[in-house]
Amino acid sequence: MTTRVLLDVLVGLGVAAEVISCVGLLAMRSAIDRLHYASAGTALGPALLAVAVCVREGVVSAQGLAAMLIAVVFAFAGSALGVGLAKTIRLETVGTAESTAAERERGRSG
Repeated sequence: MTTRVLLDVLVGLGVAAEVISCVGLLAMRSAIDRLHYASAGTALGPALLAVAVCVREGVVSAQGLAAMLIAVVFAFAGSALGVGLAKTIRLETVGTAESTAAERERGRSG
């Protein structure tokens, strides 16, 4: 596989991951379901695009290092925002961020 084909595949997969995340975000009804698709958009797409940059420019180039840094920041920031938003949604809908005894029991069995 040539480098050009590999780049096209990586960029295509990265864009496809973002498009799927956006479509899922629009299609889901509940805030928690939408949050799952939004979180996926901060992890998979940027990682694939960073790999494409590293393949083209090299891992130890300024562009490659910057792309990896951006992908890592997106992944961690997206996860942190997702957890914070999920707790806020739970607090608004249930009244507490803590799980109930029934939820904890369900978590052990499933």
